[in-house]
Parts: sequence; C-alpha cells; structure tokens
Amino acid sequence: MHPPSTWHHGLVADYWATVNVDAPELDLYRGYLRSPVLDAGCGAGRLLVPLRGEGFEVDGADASADMIERCRRRAPDATLWVSTLHDLDPPRRYASIVCSGVLGLGTTREQDILAVSRLHDALEPGGTLVLDNDEQPFSWQARDWNEPSGGEISLRSRVDAVDANDRCVHLTIRAEARDGRREEHPLTMRFWYRDELEPLLEDAGFATIRVLPGVEEHTLVYVATRKR
Repeated sequence: MHPPSTWHHGLVADYWATVNVDAPELDLYRGYLRSPVLDAGCGAGRLLVPLRGEGFEVDGADASADMIERCRRRAPDATLWVSTLHDLDPPRRYASIVCSGVLGLGTTREQDILAVSRLHDALEPGGTLVLDNDEQPFSWQARDWNEPSGGEISLRSRVDAVDANDRCVHLTIRAEARDGRREEHPLTMRFWYRDELEPLLEDAGFATIRVLPGVEEHTLVYVATRKR
C-alpha cells in the first residue's frame, strides 16, 4: 500500500507558479464570494492574487510550504499559512471559502472526509463553500513515463499503481529544468464523484448544496452553504 503523498515542491512548485497562472473559473465563482475569503489550497496564488486585486479580502492556506513561499512573493501582505485541508484550523472564520483542484490530492479517503468537515467549520454561519472537482470517468491504468511537457521546466509522469475500488491513482512525477536539475516526487490522486460528494457535504452539516457545471469538461462545482 502506497502512503498518501503530494508533489507540490521544489521544481514542481516553480512549474506551477510560472505555468498555471490563468483563472477562468473566477467568472463563475465571483458571484458566490463575500469577504473575508479563504483560498483553501491556494498554491502560488492563481486565484488569490486576482481576487485580492478585485478588492476581496483573501487569506490562503496550502499543504506545501514551497507553494506558500511562491504565493507570498506575489501577495506579500496576505495572511498565508501551511496546512492540509484535514488539519485546517484558521485564525478566523470566513464568509466564503474557495477550494479549487485540491480535494483528493495526497490524502487518504478518511482525511478527505475530515477535510470537508474542516471546511464547513471554517465558515461563518450562512457562509458559502465553492469547491470544484474533476469528475472525469475513472479509466486509469498503470503505465510507463509519458512524453515530457515543454518549457523551462518540463514535467512527465508514470502511473505506478491504480486502485479502482478506492478510485485512487499512485504516480511518480519527474520535473526537469533546462539547466540540468531533476527531481522526482510521488503523487497520490483520489477521485471523488457526485454520488459520494453530495452526501459527504450533507453529512458535514451543509444546509444547501448546488451543483453547477465547471469551466472545464468533467468539472463540477459544488456551492454549499452553512446553516445560518
């Protein structure tokens, strides 16, 4: 059994900080957000920075200290800290929380269940969670290295093991820089689907749950409100 693991460190953090910068989903999320906002899994600030630029009061938390460091470079006056979702214990409560592309990364199923409860508890009464989730059909199979991406830092991946019953994939990610640096990181991805995620949000105590199509194919957006 592979231990849960994530990959957002070192060269991979540099890659995401420079390549993954667009935030098209904000056009969909913006109408559900009120300050103060927590970006739970903020990474290098892809959503946090433009939201702050629009006048939202936004704090950020991420499991990777490397990603928080890169976020701090872009938003030096923001309140940022290192935390997984399942250990989330913020310094205050929030009117809104956005959680984008984070659930199931580097965690166990039990930790994901706890994470949803922690997100609920981090909201003010009547507060709203906006959580997006990739729900592409689960068709993963073990495979060798794929072709590397381009750019100053290239990424490639190998699928080491697949647990279809747990809908979990164990990969190794290799990052290579043009200057010769190379790193490998393990990554565990667990996929959640609407048939499990809606009841999970209900069990956590959310009073209302809306499910919307996301901006990407196979992405659903859960807009869940805590009881007032």
